Amino acid sequence: MPLRFVHDKPFAYDVQRRVPATEKAKRVLGFEATTSLEHMLDEVIPWIVQAVDTGTI
Repeated sequence: MPLRFVHDKPFAYDVQRRVPATEKAKRVLGFEATTSLEHMLDEVIPWIVQAVDTGTI
């Protein structure tokens, strides 16, 4: 089945394109993420599944 998604109309002055700049976080905040996407997804996906199963989201 083709992917379909529904979303609200954007705000009149909403950002049109979001491109995260991680180098800015490091420069301004002194923060650099060290967790890989793969590791983060291993944590987040089970949490989402559990939250859906329990009806909290």
